[in-house]
Amino acid sequence: MSAPDEFGARISHLLAAGRPDDAARLAERRLAEEPDDVNALVLLSACRHAAGRLPDALQAAERAVELAPDHPIAHRQAALALMQTGRAKEAVQEATIARDLLPLDPYSEMALVYALLESGGTANIVAARKAAVRARNLAPDDPMTYVAEGDTHRRMARFDAARQSYEQALALAPDDPVALYSVAELDADRGRAFRAAPALAATLAATPADPNVVRVAARSARGALWLVTDVASLILVIASVTTTLLRAEVAGPAGVAAGLAIAAGGIACAAAFLRWRLRALTGPTRMLIRQNLHRPAFALAVLRLAVTAIAALLFAVDPAPDVAGGVKIFAMPATAVPFLLLLLRARNWFAIEANMLLRRGWFGVVGGRGAERAPNPPHG
Repeated sequence: MSAPDEFGARISHLLAAGRPDDAARLAERRLAEEPDDVNALVLLSACRHAAGRLPDALQAAERAVELAPDHPIAHRQAALALMQTGRAKEAVQEATIARDLLPLDPYSEMALVYALLESGGTANIVAARKAAVRARNLAPDDPMTYVAEGDTHRRMARFDAARQSYEQALALAPDDPVALYSVAELDADRGRAFRAAPALAATLAATPADPNVVRVAARSARGALWLVTDVASLILVIASVTTTLLRAEVAGPAGVAAGLAIAAGGIACAAAFLRWRLRALTGPTRMLIRQNLHRPAFALAVLRLAVTAIAALLFAVDPAPDVAGGVKIFAMPATAVPFLLLLLRARNWFAIEANMLLRRGWFGVVGGRGAERAPNPPHG
């Protein structure tokens, strides 16, 4: 039988290689020989957690806690499993026990951070911030402590501070996919699609099969497409309205020619803007846009451009610009709907930013900023 440290090293190697099921079978063979081996149970819980078998992971962790109530890593593993199964309050209890049993362990502090964040509420988020500071003080060379700290800043809507923490993690580990993903998700969730694109491209290159990365990258690509088409749509709306006003003043062939010139100029400007901004995106983001154009959320962004461009041309060639009917039956809604959509998106953006501003101010009042300067409190 291999020594315990060699056994754990083999499990860790299999997990690092992305083979959690093989690692779990190795732990299960150990448990078949020694059913009460607490370390094997903890490792089995970690393997099942990595494989996405959360109820099984929790079962193994709870058995380890039952056999060894003073085993801090067993409690920490139980906290992780409880958190992932939606039992956040119990996860906080287990993570707190793990931290109290092993006060100088940054990983127990980080487990407590995420359990508290999962529980939500002002008091828990402020407590998570303090736990993140303790973790960072305990392991200043571990990039994951800075990621955890950044995640607490993010929940407080302190986005600049969150970015700084993530960048500190990247300074320690430039290719770390978790830190890269955190930076990218921070920008993607705030609608900063262009800013998120480089980090997402790097994360996709590092973990191309990670469903969370692919999901955030696709959402960011959609956001980038909507941002550039917002401006292009506004250009076309202006061209359409200008054409309409011109035709009301200038009749006959001269009016048609001038209207077509304005409409064509607007379309050319919109196309040039699209080409310029889309080329500024990273290759993976452009690829994701192309791959997802069949989806309604992507297709609608492009469709509104085509509809508004056609409306501008119809206004230009309208044979009866002073009559309410005719081509206006299509052209007016085709211009009004994209414009209303622009207003709706602008309103939503302002509402989100206002909410984040209030959230940031609230946590400043209740002591979130003070946590950054709080000393590492003694344990036990």
